[in-house]
Amino acid sequence: MELVRWGNEHFGYMLRWASDPRMTAFAGNGMPWSADYVSDRHDQALRHWEDHGFGLYAVVEDGVVVGLAQMLDGDLGEIEIGYWIDPAHWGRGVASGVAAELRDKALAIADRVVAGHQAGNTASGRVLEKAGLTYFTSRYLDGRLQHHYALQRGMSDTGVLRYSAFTKDPAGGNPAGVMLDASDLTDDEMLAIAAKVGYSETAFVLPRADERAFDVRYFSPRAEVPFCGHATIATSVALAERIGDGPLTFHTPAGEITIETAAGTATLTSVPTSTSPADPELVRQALEALRYKEIGDAPVHVGFGGARHLLIGLKDREQLAELNYDFDALRDLMLAHDLTTVHLWWRENANLVHARDPFPVGGVVEDAATGAAAAAFGGYLRDLEGPQRFVISQGEDMGRPSRLEVDATRNDRRVSVTGAAVVIP
Repeated sequence: MELVRWGNEHFGYMLRWASDPRMTAFAGNGMPWSADYVSDRHDQALRHWEDHGFGLYAVVEDGVVVGLAQMLDGDLGEIEIGYWIDPAHWGRGVASGVAAELRDKALAIADRVVAGHQAGNTASGRVLEKAGLTYFTSRYLDGRLQHHYALQRGMSDTGVLRYSAFTKDPAGGNPAGVMLDASDLTDDEMLAIAAKVGYSETAFVLPRADERAFDVRYFSPRAEVPFCGHATIATSVALAERIGDGPLTFHTPAGEITIETAAGTATLTSVPTSTSPADPELVRQALEALRYKEIGDAPVHVGFGGARHLLIGLKDREQLAELNYDFDALRDLMLAHDLTTVHLWWRENANLVHARDPFPVGGVVEDAATGAAAAAFGGYLRDLEGPQRFVISQGEDMGRPSRLEVDATRNDRRVSVTGAAVVIP
């Protein structure tokens, strides 16, 4: 298999494949490709080669063109890769070979390679993982959910570990970066590393004299946040794997967090939680940004469990699944009201809650698992209904299922959240 620079002689292949819905369903905006659209794509590919020295390739196997592959210049020194293989050649490992070659070509000239696929195209996700790329976020593009993967040149040398929290499967849960000794890093360096890692949060650990107590700071790709539940679970499991199971104490910007670790799981106990009814104007603007005309009957509160979250109960599971919000409008509103996420929830029964957490202030569409929001939500339900235990199922609609066990039965106002964490290979 080889990648051949795209030329005029390849135009007919693109035109033929553009009539195949198996291609157009996962490329471009998901709409059928007209002849004019194909012509524009072809002309853009030729110009990209002239401007950048790389671009669209024909995938050739045994002298036959069997697909196309692409490298596009992106932001911050990264290159985006993608590919399409003719269905007649599926299942033969061609896609894996193309992804690996694109990866190598991209990292030879850029610091970072990224790729994305439509949420329903799980086979592409497996191919990208085989090529060494790691899932880091999901975003809506043209109204459709896409999962995004990345590989950073030399990132293994930075000391950043990668774990997925609230899951036992690295393909599920919420990924977090973990740096176990950040003693020599400045704030700007921590932020830069978090941006390179690209996860919703990376935790930076600063050891104390007590070997089971640590200062921990949390950075999204855009800013420091006072507390992050899933990164706390990931960091706790990473530490326990090195110093043994047992209690840990994290001193965070939000306050002291106690953790118990055992057998690949961690239970964090939050700072004291609090909730209060949300201002009606905040609710109105939030629903407008979320594009919801109606919601469930539960009162909308702002909850605190180390960070502030807007807690909105929805009318049914379908409304939760159909989330498609105005990213910029919700981000601006959350920044104005010091909100970390919007916790959208629907309760199936007394023991099970389904949730999604938009996180535009962190630069990502949503979290697959949000421990801090789970703690705040546990405090909210306890305030309204009394002490209880329940499970939050999150990340299902992103294709990254997560399980958060919430215990809101303590005598004080703290809430415990339990989850597993696993290394992302």
